Parts: sequence; structure tokens; C-alpha cells
Amino acid sequence: MSNCKPHLIFRNPQEGIIKFKQLTRYGDNQQEEESEEKDYTPKREDFIRSIQQYTEGKAKREANRNVALQVPAKVDLIEIIFHDVFDSSVFENRYRENFGLSATRYTTFNTVGLFAVVSQDKFKFFIEQLEIFIYTKDHLNPEYHPDIKYIQEFTFYSTNLIIQYRQFKPHIVVDLIDNVEIFQDYIRPIENRLIQYLKDKGIQYYQDLATNKIELLNASENDVKEIASNFDILQSINSYVAGFVKSNVFNLPDKSFGFTINNVQENLPIIGIIDTGISSETPLKNLIVNTDDKLNLTATPINVDEANHGTAVAALAALGKELYPIHIGNFAAAAKLLSIKTLNGSSGNIVESEVIRLIREAHQNYGVQIFTLTIGYNDNKLNNEGVSEYAYALDKLSYELNILIFISIGNNNNLTFWDGSQFKTVTYPLHFQNENTNLCSPAESMNNITIGAAASNVEGNDELRISPVGSVPAIYTRTFHINWQHDSQTNKSGGTNWFRANKKFFKPDVCNFGGDYDEKFDPTQTGLKVLSTETGIFFDRTVGTSFAAPLTANLAAKIIKTYPDLASNMQTVKALIINSAKKDEVGSALENLEEILPSSILGHGIPDDNTCVYSSENSATIILEDSVVPESIMSYPIFIPKYLLDLNRSNALLKVKATLCFKFEPLKHHYLAYCPLHVAFGVFRNKGLEEYGFDEKGEKISLGINNNKTSNFIFSESWSQDYYFKAKVLSNTQRINFSISKKVLLEENCVLKIAVNTKLHKLLNELDKSKLKNEKIPFSIVFTIEENTVKNTQSGKLYDKLVAINKLEAINTADAALEAEGEA
Repeated sequence: MSNCKPHLIFRNPQEGIIKFKQLTRYGDNQQEEESEEKDYTPKREDFIRSIQQYTEGKAKREANRNVALQVPAKVDLIEIIFHDVFDSSVFENRYRENFGLSATRYTTFNTVGLFAVVSQDKFKFFIEQLEIFIYTKDHLNPEYHPDIKYIQEFTFYSTNLIIQYRQFKPHIVVDLIDNVEIFQDYIRPIENRLIQYLKDKGIQYYQDLATNKIELLNASENDVKEIASNFDILQSINSYVAGFVKSNVFNLPDKSFGFTINNVQENLPIIGIIDTGISSETPLKNLIVNTDDKLNLTATPINVDEANHGTAVAALAALGKELYPIHIGNFAAAAKLLSIKTLNGSSGNIVESEVIRLIREAHQNYGVQIFTLTIGYNDNKLNNEGVSEYAYALDKLSYELNILIFISIGNNNNLTFWDGSQFKTVTYPLHFQNENTNLCSPAESMNNITIGAAASNVEGNDELRISPVGSVPAIYTRTFHINWQHDSQTNKSGGTNWFRANKKFFKPDVCNFGGDYDEKFDPTQTGLKVLSTETGIFFDRTVGTSFAAPLTANLAAKIIKTYPDLASNMQTVKALIINSAKKDEVGSALENLEEILPSSILGHGIPDDNTCVYSSENSATIILEDSVVPESIMSYPIFIPKYLLDLNRSNALLKVKATLCFKFEPLKHHYLAYCPLHVAFGVFRNKGLEEYGFDEKGEKISLGINNNKTSNFIFSESWSQDYYFKAKVLSNTQRINFSISKKVLLEENCVLKIAVNTKLHKLLNELDKSKLKNEKIPFSIVFTIEENTVKNTQSGKLYDKLVAINKLEAINTADAALEAEGEA
């Protein structure tokens, strides 16, 4: 059992918590390093055109109104495109006070803002300032208000901007503006009239007050256009079809399922399968905990899987890789199953708010904390598009509840192109740089976990498949939609400006095995073996991210099955999975990418089943759970065993992987500050938070971790996320990898410091800051510390020695044998 030891909880005392101070960078001239200075004066023609567009747009909207609808109020909306990132922390209030413009939404890295006109008198002043600019010849001594120079152009927010779908589909999502200032007198009465309009027209609707949206199911396109043209509180109208991309399927010639499940009586974690139903005609039957139709959005029974999809997903969620390579025998499940049926075919209309309702009911009535969601929207997200209403709703739900949803990133079937004479296969991996490979909503959800597909089928398909050999992303998996090529994210030379762009912000979180095609796009030999519900067919071979997601959810179930106490914090479970992920066998498969990073395809890698659940005598996984308030920094000591100094190795005595996860309440309409909190961590030299000395001139200088140059306290990796300049999107999932040398251990007397710092997003306005400034932020950090080999051997001492000199507790486990290992 030496290779199956329980994970450890970190109990070393916190050394203190103080106000976080960052050393000023680049002297006093901070902004020059953040963005180049732009010449805003050649704009006369842009302003003339913008005023004309606004005037004509407003007049056209008035002319097209249906006065018979008797909408009780009107709101003028203006969309402004700025030269660069709009600093909402400074200018939002000034635009309100000076120009009568109240912000309702920021998009495209906060270079585009949607504003409501809340004072016609002040807005008239705004137009006057633009006209003064137009007629100004001496811009060195201008008479116009200086804040207008930041504007590139603007337009009236008209119907054609509100309607954002690419193609009309029966499921409509109406996103309403959210503005406290005009809610009582404008938004509420207009919204009430809209609801009455829907009732009068007999349009089926679902109103979600928590996410400020209304979903429609049987509206005609003319209805939608009439709504967009008359109700002035709409930010966007989108139209979606949900489903999964049905890949080629090969039926395996089995005569029976060939397996039974031998632990159905155990008290197992429950996984909610949000899918096409789970058939009751398979060996999974006794694992299914619900048989009624309370969690069913379709017109067909919940225990029937007409689409032949949800059952395969459920089998992988419950059994993981148990059925590979041989599916004959008795197997133990890691989880029971709760069927949440949302479709009865490969595509259809799914009401987001109804899915949210069913997840909430599953959590409340069955205690479900793990869910799989493999049915997303069919259309890929556009480059640098904002967070969808669906992903936002899931983020809010996971923030409120202690749950974790495993979301498949989606399949891409655009794998061939016509070269003028014949169809050719796309070039791997360069095809991942095309926009049509972007993920499908709601896979951009940040509080949950997004899963892409690796090409393996768990049975050795390397030599036959179309994707390269190794643990590589499958050719059909999708990619992150943020590509950092926007002007606001590039530097003077045209490269990515990493002061603003964030390497730690990407999806998927991890990949897992989903099978692959061969060169002819046939899965017969290279696809993943999955359970089938077709009569007389017991197993199929197919491919998909839909199967990678439940394989990963199975790991979450194994973690909770082994350590029931960890169910109290699902962000810890997320961190354990991500921290176990490996990229060891990618090789050169993802080289030559210029527009996206490999992490935008593979994520953090492929989780290791054993490392997720167990430590070993030579590798200890340690969990630190705590909370912190914004604008603070705190630290903890960690003691490293001194026996390592006697090993015949100098460099990289230890290798460390560490992952931070936390959840947050998202800001829906704030592109850059959607995650309004910065939390980062690091493992540093043995220094206090606050230590001071004097330099050669006798001036006081910092010697500790706080308010100091990172070079003075790091020995390898710096902070897991760097946040100094304002215009940066923040990540709530960060991982670092580093080694610890004998030299560092000697210099620090085998004591290192774990530090955590926090800040509010610097683009928040004062109202948002006031809501968050005293809020405790729970976080989870998972460390895996492994002893490197010396002459291909390890000492077998690391786990026990770490426990002996630190306050580390073996996590309570449901496994008696593993419990004994922890107590040994």
C-alpha cells in the first residue's frame, strides 16, 4: 500500500495577514509600459459620421415604433467604441456626471461600452463638446471636454445591433439591461409591458430574474423584430439550438453487455447526467436513483434514451475506465446516477433557466454535487466574444451552491475543406487557429470545469488514428475563443502584450480520452468503446468530447468516494483534478502555432487517475483550504525534510505542482472584470511578509515578500498570476510547476513560504468595490511534492518525513486500508 497513501490537509499556522502592497513598476511612468500613447486628434470625420449615425438611428427607431403597443417608457442607448480599454474605475462616473451616460455593459476587452442616456440635458452637452471638437483647429489649447478624446466612434443602439443571432432558431434568449439608476422608472415598467405583450401574443416564455433574461420558445421572427424595435431595455437577442455533434458510429458485434456492477448497495456519490436520458435496459439500471419524470424536460420517459447518448455518458461517469480494454466481468462503480433529461434527440431547444432549475432541484433533493453537461449550443463562439448568458447562469449557480459541472467543450466536424478540385483534411494542429474551432457555450463557464478531448481511446489507437501519436488533443476537439490578437492586447511591435493578456486564462481546463478517427474519418478501430441503447447492439465505437467529460467526472466521484469530507468544497476537487494533469507525451504535436497557445487546446493536460486520488511514499499531495479578504496578503511556512540534503543529487531534488481554484460571483456585463477578484499564490524563500532594512543611501527598503521586487524572494516560479496593470482579465484557476534544488534548501534552512495575495479588479467602480471589499474569498490550493529519482531510485521517505515535521493530517477516508496507511 506504499503507493496508495491518503492525501493530506495542510494545518501549519498562518503567519499573519496584512495589507497587500505592490512595488511600483517602471518608476513613476507606469502607463507607458501598459499601452502606447495614441494620437486622438485626427477624428473630426469620425465624430461627424458618429453624430449623423446616432441622429439617424434614433429617428429611424422612433419611426418604426408600434405606438399601439403602448410601451410606457423609452430609453436611448448609445454604443461607444473607444481607442483602447475604457477605464471604468475613473471614467464611468465622469461620463455619468458630465455627459448623462450611465454604463450598462462593456464588451471586447472593455473597448466597447453600451450606455443609457439618463439625462438629456447632459447628453446635449456631450454632443456640443463633439461639435466643438469638430470645429477646433488648435488642439493644443482645446475648449472641448478632454474626456471625449478617448472615443473613437459611436452609434445609436438600434434593432440591428440588438439582434445578434447569425440565424433565426426557435429558442430565443433576450438579455435585459441592468442599471440601478433607471430600474424603477424605466426598466421595470418596460419589462412589465414586455411580459404582458408575450402573454397577449401567446408566446411561451421563461423569465429568470436572477440572470436578468427572458427565454422564448414559440415566437416568430417577426415577433422578435417587433420586440427588438419597441422595448428599449434589451442588450441583445440571440437564437440557439442545443445538441451534440453526432459522429460516425460503428456497432461492435457483442451478444450481450457482458458485465455487472457489484457495489450498487454502497453509499456512493451521485452524478447528475444532464443529457438525453439513461436507459433502464442496461446494467446501469440499479445505479439510477430516479425513475419518475420530475427531472425531465422532454415528452418521452426519462428512462428511455432515444438519442443513444446519455446512457453512454452515464456509463463513463459511473465506471470510468473500468470497461477498458475488456468489458467482461464484475465491476465496481464510483458513483450512482441521476438522470436529468433535457433532450430526446441529437438537437433541439433547451431553456437555460429550466436546466438551472433542474440542477438546483437535483442538488436540493438528492444532494448531487457532480454534474455532466455534454449538450451545449451548436454554434461556436466568435473570437473574443463575451461570456454567454448560459455560462453566466451556470457560474452564478456554482457560486451559490457547492457543485461542480463537467462541461464538454464541444466537437468540431469542419475537418475537411475544398481546395478547388477535391476535399482535403485540415492541417493538424494549424486548424485549431481557425475561428470555427472555438468552443461552444456554455463551455466558457469559469466556476465549473471544461473538458476537451484527447485522441486516445484507452485501447492503443496511436498508430491508426488521424491525430498524431502521443497524449495529444483529438483533431475534433475545440479551443479557447480568446486569442489575444485584439488591438488592445498587442504591443507596439504587434506581439501580444502580456502586461494585459493573461496566460493563465484559458479553456479547456483539462482534456480526457474521447477516441479518434482514422484517416478516412472512420471510428471503427480508433473510436472509444461506449455503451449502446440500440436493440441488439450493446457497444458502439464513436468519438467525442461528450465522453471525455464524464470520464473526468468519474475522477471527482472517486475523490469524494475515497474522501467524503472533501465534498464540503468542490473547488478542492477541481484543483485536485487539474493538479494531477500531465502533458508529458505531447511532444512536437502542438508546435508552430502562432495565434493561440497550446494550453488553449490541451488545457493543463490529461488527469492522472491515480494521482488524483492517492499520494505515495515518494509523492505527497497536500491540500490547503482557507479564505482571505481582498487587498491582503498572507503566508504559511512549509518545512522540507533535511534528509534530502544527503541525497546524491543537486538540481531538482523535488518537483512541485500546485494549483489554485476559487469561485466568485461574476459581473455579467463587465468583460474584463467578469471575475472581479484577483487571488494568486506562490512558494518562495524563507522570508517574512514584512521585513525592512536600509539601502546604501540610508533609505528604508523592503526585504520581505510584501512591497518588494519578486527577484528578491523567488527561487523559481513567481506569483501564479501577475496583476499590476488594470486592463487584464483575471483567472480563478492557476497552476504552477517548479523544482526545488539542494542549493535553495541549504540557503533557506529547509523552510519555504507559501504566500497568497488578493486584490479587487482595478476596473471596478466604487459601488462594486464596496460590495466586495470585506467579502471573504474561500480558496483551495493543492500541492503535489514529489521526490526526484537518484540513479533511478527514490528513498521512500518523503511522505512520512513531511508529515513528521509539518502539521499535516491524513484526510478521513472511507477506505479502511488507506486509513491505516495514513495512520502508520
